[in-house]
Amino acid sequence: MRSVQLVIYGGPVHTMTGEPGARGGVAVGPDGRIIAVGSEEEIAAVAGPRTRRIDLHGRALTPGFFDCHMHLLWLGRILSNVSLASPPVAEKADIIRLLRERRAADPTAKVIQGNYYDQNRLPGGVHVTREDLDEVATDVPVRIEHTSGHAAVVNTRALQMLGISRDTPDPAGGEIARTAQGRPTGVLLESASWNNLDRIVPDPTKAEAVEALGRANRYLLERGITSATDANTAASEIDWYAEAAVSDRLRIRTNLMAAWAEIVGGIGQGEVPAPDALQPARTGLDGHRLHVGQAKLFSDGAITTRTCWLTEPFERMPGNFGIAMHDGAELEELIWKAHRAGWQIATHAIGDRAIDVVLDAYANAQRRFSRHRPNHRIEHCMLLNEERIARMRRQRVWSIGQPEFIAGLGDAYYSALGEERTNRLSPYASLDAHGVAQAFSSDCPVVPGAPLDGIFAAMNRTTRNGRTIGPDERISAETALYAYTAAPAFASRVQRDRGTIEPGKWADFALLSRDPLDTPIDEWADIRVEATFIGGECLYGEPELR
Repeated sequence: MRSVQLVIYGGPVHTMTGEPGARGGVAVGPDGRIIAVGSEEEIAAVAGPRTRRIDLHGRALTPGFFDCHMHLLWLGRILSNVSLASPPVAEKADIIRLLRERRAADPTAKVIQGNYYDQNRLPGGVHVTREDLDEVATDVPVRIEHTSGHAAVVNTRALQMLGISRDTPDPAGGEIARTAQGRPTGVLLESASWNNLDRIVPDPTKAEAVEALGRANRYLLERGITSATDANTAASEIDWYAEAAVSDRLRIRTNLMAAWAEIVGGIGQGEVPAPDALQPARTGLDGHRLHVGQAKLFSDGAITTRTCWLTEPFERMPGNFGIAMHDGAELEELIWKAHRAGWQIATHAIGDRAIDVVLDAYANAQRRFSRHRPNHRIEHCMLLNEERIARMRRQRVWSIGQPEFIAGLGDAYYSALGEERTNRLSPYASLDAHGVAQAFSSDCPVVPGAPLDGIFAAMNRTTRNGRTIGPDERISAETALYAYTAAPAFASRVQRDRGTIEPGKWADFALLSRDPLDTPIDEWADIRVEATFIGGECLYGEPELR
């Protein structure tokens, strides 16, 4: 046997390979890969005199969590903005006060930004307006981003800098909210919230982006995450990620989804890049640390902003079926180009109409050019019924869910969709029972993104206000843990080197204070991430584990 650098033993080791029961220990080689998994006695026998030993003392070891749909750069950047999360924000006055405090603390700031804003948690569910934000400042832009990432509210100065007036038409795939008299309210939905954003929020420099990715890296390690996917990466940002990885600011194994509409629209001459063409070419960097994995597209918006694309209108909003980010023909052409070029495609689709259109486009692309298991994905994939679930199984399309949405955003779903449709959202048990491949993620920073919280949400399915969404769709802790470890590796096509604890794979682990498969649900909040290992190196945790 090869030299053994590290052994971990003394508690349950959940391999997530499908074999029954936990193992007693794991051995790691000097190259950061797993050498052996077995009983505590078997692992003790392979340790040498110089082998480092970690005794779990009954704590649990799992594969490192893999968040296969989140936003690393966005997370890193907003960690320095004003948090408008509720709680503590309970009303409009709280938002204005917090933003004013930031202005007072940094009077030379060229823009004032807030995040985690959600009108659904304010009295009456009514949006803040430009006039409200004018109370914060009139000489510099003020922008607060909706927690979904699908809307924003800005002050009058920002509207002026964006060139938005009563005569400005709605952009394709977006909406400028207006009063009955046609005056913009400051609420910008979907593409309207990010078009020309650099006019008020300057793009980061490479150094600023690398620093932000370092902040995101620390945040994720603290939550036991060892692999993550940035779910919409512009071509210009790929090199920022490469620089962060080469400089070791970004230690998380990172997968990038190429912002497909932007990339195809920007390459000219109708040229469509193959996956290899966008891989970062940097000395000292390999695909285990960073790679471009999927082509990312959007078909609709979000439930909380009333912009997902539905077959029936939103509650108490006749005629509002949401927003299609592309018309059907345009989306189908974008999907066809990516499919023909060999990409795995990940398309955002939340509403039932959006899901239908994406499934149609995937089927048509496969009919025109057959590929062996292209493994296309639907990101979020929320409003389903039995027919759509059966269709996903036939087409072998992945469902990428975010259980934490139920806990953090679920109360707003009832007012948007009504009880019957809300109870059909994110049917994890039905997807599992019908054999649909599914993996979990967070969409962080839309929600905080701790996988332990997501596992609990998938088991519990209860909102902040105590309502249970689809109680029959609860799943076990083991099923949810698999969906946060092994399943994302398969969904991202990197299962050969991560996702499970078995020989030959990277020694990427989360060390937990309690066994998640043997903890009563009413004690779940007691489970903590105590250490995080990547390649056998403890990058977060107690001093004695470093």
